[in-house]
Order: sequence, then C-alpha cells, then structure tokens
Amino acid sequence: RRCPWQVVLGEPHSCSCSAFRRERGLCKHLCWILLKKYRLPRDHEYAFKLGLLEREIEDMLQRLQQRQTLSPQQTTFLPTLNEQDEMLFIRQKEISREDICPICQEELLKMMLPITFCRYGCGNNVHIKCMKIWADHQDELRPGSVVKCPLCR
Repeated sequence: RRCPWQVVLGEPHSCSCSAFRRERGLCKHLCWILLKKYRLPRDHEYAFKLGLLEREIEDMLQRLQQRQTLSPQQTTFLPTLNEQDEMLFIRQKEISREDICPICQEELLKMMLPITFCRYGCGNNVHIKCMKIWADHQDELRPGSVVKCPLCR
C-alpha cells in the first residue's frame, strides 16, 4: 500500500499532511521515516531537527548502509515472477576493491555511500546519489522519458 502523503527530507523537511501544514513541526510521517526507515536512534540529534543538510542526509544514509552491509551472496537480487509479470531481472554484480562509480569515478567501496545497480541490463553498481543526479539530468533533457542506465542504456 502506498502512503498518500508526500514526505521530503531536506532543509527544511516537509510533509503534505494537515498536521505538518498546520504546525510546521515534525509530524508522525517524518518521524516514521527518520526512526523506522533510516533507523535513527530516538535520541539522535537528527531525529529532533526540523531539517537536514545534504551532508547530514549522506551521513544518515552511510550509517544505514553500514548497518545493512551483508555478504555478496545475501545482496544478490533474486527476481520474483508471477503469472502476469514475466520480466526477468539481472543479478547485481559483486563489488570489488577496484570497482568505480561510472558517474563520479570514485571507488565504490572507498566512500561507503549507498549503492544501487542496473536491474534490467548489465547489473553494474552505481552510487544512489550519483544515479539521482543522472536521473535529474535525464529529466531535464526529455521530460517524461525513462531513466536509462549510464553504462548500458
């Protein structure tokens, strides 16, 4: 089930719910995202702030990834297929010490930033932050177009 409210973390945070619009404080939706989704401890300073800078959000994501670091076998994407959906997904490639992000050209394991991968073509890894920049750039070029992998397109 999809949440009917739009929550945006940033400087300042925002939520489309009536409680946030009325009080301009932390609503239950923002608290849920910070405490449950990003697993901030209840007493962490970021949990009380009305907004987070980009470096603070990156720090939060980096902490989350460090907690969720699994062995390569556990992080391999396994497709689930039903009768109506026969699309096959590609497995994520293992990340080695020499692998670099195709967008920022930084070593993937050096910076310990959250990583995503191409599920439909090549299985190569990319920093989520870099992919967001890539996607934003693609939207500027052709509104409404599908974001393609920077490696296999």
